[in-house]
Amino acid sequence: MKTLLFFAFSLSQLFLISSRLPAQNDSLRNIFSRLQQFDPLDVVIETDIKQLKSEAGAEKKWQSGVFKIMKDKTVVFEQKIQVSARGNMRRKTCDFPPVKIRFYEGDLENDSIEDINALKLVIGCRNSNVDDQLVLKECLTYKLYNLFTEESFRVKEASVRIQTPGKKKGGLVSTAFFIESEQELATRLGGRPVKPRIISPKGLDSIAYDRMCLFQFMIGNTDWGAYTRHNMKVIGFKGRPAIAVPYDFDYSGLVAADYAIPSKDLPLQNVQERYYLGLCRTAASYNQLCKEFLAKKPEVLDLCNKAANIEKANRRQMQDYLKEFFSIIEDPRKAQKLILENCDKRIRKDTKEE
Repeated sequence: MKTLLFFAFSLSQLFLISSRLPAQNDSLRNIFSRLQQFDPLDVVIETDIKQLKSEAGAEKKWQSGVFKIMKDKTVVFEQKIQVSARGNMRRKTCDFPPVKIRFYEGDLENDSIEDINALKLVIGCRNSNVDDQLVLKECLTYKLYNLFTEESFRVKEASVRIQTPGKKKGGLVSTAFFIESEQELATRLGGRPVKPRIISPKGLDSIAYDRMCLFQFMIGNTDWGAYTRHNMKVIGFKGRPAIAVPYDFDYSGLVAADYAIPSKDLPLQNVQERYYLGLCRTAASYNQLCKEFLAKKPEVLDLCNKAANIEKANRRQMQDYLKEFFSIIEDPRKAQKLILENCDKRIRKDTKEE
């Protein structure tokens, strides 16, 4: 009851504070939905690039900037923002760090409005066509998960130019995509973000969790963990268990980034080797889950085939990798060897380390 009252209070406060915002900020609520209106989405971000790069690898700091949506050479939307370098490994290894953007200046009175307008922007690790292709492949991976469930982050592809105000050289032009904010995802699903220090996967919604685990196996991703919420967000609800929603797929075998390495706690030589990290369930539960994924096989392969901005060779590589997954779950002996024999291994390890 306390949780429900708190949630209701939060929503009422969000509405109250939102109604007091100046007219200029009316467009900021659900900024991700606003970005969806533009196709193609052409963005210019003006901020001090030297300062932004210097913060890569350091404690996250925010700096001012201006966000513009362009239509040809005309600015059709402009907003003052705050920008910060984000990520861990990529902040240390990439020529240009991934960033997070707050679509407002200064501090807001309400955390819900603040969180709903803070979007992650995924850009190329380096200024090259190869890295643009990796961005597009990761963006497509999010869309593949959208096929299986609405309980997933939406993404919006964009062309982004980041430049220092007053300077025409030294900037970055990259294929990129924006990720729906955690708060907007939660609001869309009728829940709210929860951030426990440690969470057991056994306390999460079993259907949603198993679906996520099999999807991670499908794309060959081991760069995630339930106990520490590594590369996953938790959304809580009234009347049902919380769900885990994954993000950051650039270390997956499906994307196959050149900087990606497999998780050190697993016996893998490269990220394209699959390893199932889910919980052990009954044979009937696995069979039902595999049927769900097999029913989506035509849509999965078709979505890859229609990704026109991804080069043909890369589309073929992704399709071949996904077909290999489907061949595993179509064969009970392969599924037994690669899925059932590895279930619970990481949770046993994580439990011992607590």
